[in-house]
This record gives sequence, C-alpha cells and structure tokens, in this order.
Amino acid sequence: MILIYAYIGKYKNYEQQEVTFDTAYSVHFEKGILKIMYNGIPVYDDLLHSGKPDNLHILVGKTGSGKTNLLQLIGSKKETRTERRWKGEPDAYFLLYSIGPTEFFLEICNVDMKQFPIEHTPENTTLPLSLRDNAVRMDTLSTVRFTIPEVLEVGESTSDFSIVQEYGRKPMVTERVRDFASIINCYDIHSFLKPPYEDEKETYDDFKSDWIGRMIVPYHRTSLWQLCEYIRDYIANVESGSLKRKVSFVLSTHNYADSYPIKLPSAIEEDYWTFFSLEQDRHIASLDQGAAARLKKRKKQVDKLTQLSPKDLFIHDLWTDYAMYLRKWVARIQNFNAEETIPEDRLDYSGKYDVYQEFIDYYTEKEYKEDIDPTMLPDGIHMSIVKRCTWLAEYIDRVDSGDPHGVLWQIIDDIKDIGNFLKQLDDKYFTIDSCTIPVVDMALPEYVDLFNDLFERMEQYVPDDAGIFTARLLPYSFTHLSTGEFQYAKVLGGLDQNLKIAYSDNSRMDRIILLDEPEAYMHPELARQFIKRMYDIVAKYENTGTIQIIIGTHSPFLVSDVCSENITRLTIESETGNAEVLHNSEKEYFGANLHTIFADGFFLDYTIGEYSRNWLQKNLNRVRELEQKKTLALEEQRYIETLRTFMEKIGDPLIRRAFEVCIEAMGGNR
Repeated sequence: MILIYAYIGKYKNYEQQEVTFDTAYSVHFEKGILKIMYNGIPVYDDLLHSGKPDNLHILVGKTGSGKTNLLQLIGSKKETRTERRWKGEPDAYFLLYSIGPTEFFLEICNVDMKQFPIEHTPENTTLPLSLRDNAVRMDTLSTVRFTIPEVLEVGESTSDFSIVQEYGRKPMVTERVRDFASIINCYDIHSFLKPPYEDEKETYDDFKSDWIGRMIVPYHRTSLWQLCEYIRDYIANVESGSLKRKVSFVLSTHNYADSYPIKLPSAIEEDYWTFFSLEQDRHIASLDQGAAARLKKRKKQVDKLTQLSPKDLFIHDLWTDYAMYLRKWVARIQNFNAEETIPEDRLDYSGKYDVYQEFIDYYTEKEYKEDIDPTMLPDGIHMSIVKRCTWLAEYIDRVDSGDPHGVLWQIIDDIKDIGNFLKQLDDKYFTIDSCTIPVVDMALPEYVDLFNDLFERMEQYVPDDAGIFTARLLPYSFTHLSTGEFQYAKVLGGLDQNLKIAYSDNSRMDRIILLDEPEAYMHPELARQFIKRMYDIVAKYENTGTIQIIIGTHSPFLVSDVCSENITRLTIESETGNAEVLHNSEKEYFGANLHTIFADGFFLDYTIGEYSRNWLQKNLNRVRELEQKKTLALEEQRYIETLRTFMEKIGDPLIRRAFEVCIEAMGGNR
C-alpha cells in the first residue's frame, strides 16, 4: 500500500491544497468527482534505486509552511480526528492509497465525494447535545475500499469505481486494510512547545478502527539495545584515536531520593544509609567531629567499605535510593490521606472492622508466606534493603488499591532483576556510585543476552497507578556522545527497530513511515549520510510488504539525494499566511549544488549570511561609486587599499571577482 495523494480542503494552515506522493499517478478532484490517471514508472527508476523503500518522498519549505502539519494529517490516530473539529478546528480532507494496480483505499474526513456519498445517521434528539455533536462528527469520517475496471495503461484515467466490501456483501475481501497496512508517525517530542500527542506507551487501540492503524513513535522511544547498537555502528567509523571510541553507558545511584523534596525525621533516615554517605563522612572525619562520631556508631558498616567490592557497594546504594524514594512517597500519602475514611463497601454490616482488609491480610500470609504486614511501616526494623523496598511497595499498593500485591509490588520484581543482572557484570565497571560500561563491551558474547534482558527490565514495565514510576525505571546517560550523534542513533535505530518488529513473523505488512525532521541536531556530515544509511537499513527488509517513507526536513543534504518529482515544496501565501504547495520545480535536485537547493527548495532569498550579504552589498556599491571618480581623496585611497587586502577573505569567488574588477578599473594611479 502506498499513499499516492492528499486533498486538503481545510486543515490547520492548509486550505484548498493537494499533494501527490507517488508520481506514478495523477489524481484530480473537482466538483466532487475523483479521477485517477496512471503516469507509469519512470524508465530510470531501477537505474536510480531498485528495492526498498518502494517510495520515498521529501517535504521541504519555509519554517511555518506546514510540513509538520501535513505529517500529522497523515499520521494522527482516528481518535484525534474525531475530536479535532470540536476543538475549534474545522477540517475537510481525504487520503488516497493504492493497494494494487486496480485497487485503492480512501480515508475521508468531511468531504462530499459523489462516487461515495456520505450516509448520514438520522439525528437522535433524545441524546444529550454533546453526544449528538459527536455523532455528527463521526458521520463526517469514513473509509472506502474500491476497484477500477481494469489495469490502466500509461496516460489512461478513470473515475469508474466499484466499492469493495470488507467482511461484507460480495464482492468481498477477507482481509481488512488495517490488517495488512499501518502508518508509523515518528517525530522528536522536544521540538514542540506542546507535543501533538501524549508521551505514553503505544496501546494499539487505533488498529481496531476502520481507518489504517497508526502508531505514534517519538524518536526517544527507540529501545536501549537498538540505540546502543547504532552508537556502536557510528563509533566504528570514527578515527581510531577519537574519544568517541570510548562512548559509555552510565548508571548512577543518585536517581530518585535526592530529587524528591520531602525531609524525613532523622530517626527514619537512619534506616536508609548509603555507603556513599559513609565514604563522604570518612573523608571529612578528620575535620568534622560530627562525622567522626557518626563513623564510630557505624563501625560495622564502615568496615564493609573495604570488605565489599565497588559493585556490591553500588548495588546496595541503588536499592537504598529506591527505598528512600518510596519512604518519602509514604510520607506524602500519609499527609494527603490524613482525613480519609474507609469506604462503606469495605466494611461489614456492623461497621466495626474492615472485612476486606482481613481477607487481604489472610491472603498475604497464606499465599506468599512473607513476614510482611502491609498495614504497618518497616520503620526501625532491622532488615535487608531489598526486603525494605518490597515492604514499602506493598504498603503503598495497599493504600492505593487495597491489594498489597499491585503494580508497584510487581515493579519491585523488575528492580530485583536489574540488581541481579548488574551483579553479573565485571567489577571493573563500578565505582561506589556509578556503573560505566563502554557500549562496545555490551556486544561481547558473554554480555549480549544480559544487556538485552537488563534493558527490557528498564523499559518494559507498566507505570504504577499512584504515579510513582512513570518514566524511566532506571535513568541512564552516555559519556562522549553529542546530541547530534545521539539523534543519529535514535532515529536510525528506531527505524530498524520498527521494521524488525513489523516483520518478525515474516507476514506481509505494508508500512508508511513518517519522519519529521530526523536530521535535527545532526552535524551536516551525519545529515549528508542519512538517506544512504536509511536505504541500507530498509534494504534488509527486501522480502516484505511495501515500505513508503515520507520525510519532512530542513536539510539540503537529504534533498540532494532525491529527484525533484519526489519533493513537495511548501511556502507561505503572502496574503493569507496559509500553506501553499508548489508543484513541478524547474530545478533538478538529485546531486544538485547546495546553493540551488537552498534557493529553490527552501525559498531562501540569499544563500550567505545576512550580515556578510549586507556588508558586501554596501561596500560593493561604495567601490562602484568611487570607480566613477577621477581622483580619490586620501581617506578613500586608504579604504581601497584596506579593501584590496581584505578581498582574499571573501569566500565566494564570483563576489570576490566583482570587487577586483571594480578596483582594477580605477587604475593604479588613484
């Protein structure tokens, strides 16, 4: 399946615009009639590129011209489309896809098409007004699967369509479009003041609709293993002596507790001591009597500083960070729920005691055989730090949902697994408060499976209902890695990851992948390589369904790898401020000089910096004025001599030559 055409009657800053994504077709929509013409495949297509992706299209243009809006029009989930009109944004558009030589698919929003008239549902006046509005909105959204009588020859067109029923009346197909095609909408969430979609894990609810299923995949959701794989791929090509060869993955014990602004009583804080704090006290004991006194009280703990390995110290303090964080959450919960009473449905008929909790306590004791009482806190009780974390999780889960073995208790199991994985790493990676692993070491045979499992525990968990763990379960960072290099690994790694998941079962699945400014933050050299690297990745999935990629970009390097007919140029109408789609550039883009691309594709007035342009223009005008004079004043002569010295600094040879010609015309005697 390939998206071949979009008609936009109204959407955000678009009004009465159309975009062609597949040059094999020309589509016309006029007076409610849709007509499709087949142009054929260019004869040089296989010469230029044979294989995946099946279609590549680039969106370029001025900032604010609507590249991102167009990608969102294509990539938004159906639930977003159902709400848009009622948020003050009237819209009307349709998206046309080709399934095969004679079969097509339409997604229509609020457009009257005579071949496929909208079947309006009679208004139900008994419904509340908000529900009636929603029903009207749903009436404006529809999908149509249709065929044409026969395969079109080059230059032929048709508007003779026959509807194909999905799981319906004959003629009928047994596989819905949503079952073999999907759209992956990728973007950088940090590029928006207000991100267009919620940053939440994909639930795939959209695949239950009659529209093509959409996945919202921000670049930062690339899996850690895939991310590290593409960091390794990148650093393998840098100079052997470069610090980039030492890029490392870093974990810390200072993640949650210190950043949570609650102060616990000192008697409680004593339960949450760390080896890191003991080490600090040991360093300052000679200068601080208080620190020396604390060390004397904790002689057994201090002795362990020299008896245990840095890895053991790190893992203990990592658990302590989690435990202190959970204990601070308990303090917050206690303050928040100070006036809370037990709901009536959890009391027996007499109201004297909590029958539900009595059952939970019995269930806990009988089923799990733990000496943990989730109705009380572990304050002041001597126990391992791991058990303290489990106890606190059960206490919070019980307060939250009544069941001590809820989501938070399950998350503690993931944290236990993380600790067990870290124990299997070599001691050389650890200090008392950090774990630093070179990313190249992760690919060692003895570590590949371990890091795969470790990263899965760090990423694949369900946030708890109380909102305690809602982002990363274990935060991380990298050393010796720039923002642009990180972006390079996220985008390319995410592309590979999504294709790998899509085709893991060798099924046919057509993909349309939207990439919004993937080159953002990248060095020009990385941007210059991007299309080539993208082709290399997609080529690995040769024996799959169709793959179409649509990219919105500000990089001329991406554009120079694509023919002009596969580029949509967007500018801004001077009178309305709306997006304007420009078709059929007179310039050829493939392998073009960047000056040509900047001027034509990005609508730059000039291709040099504005300060230098103003300076050059002002001084060239002055030289031309002086050229007309027979005699130059002393000050003017000095100016010409200074300019003659400076001319070698002018980077453009044509501009430099313009100055030289004027000065030579003055003659040597002036």
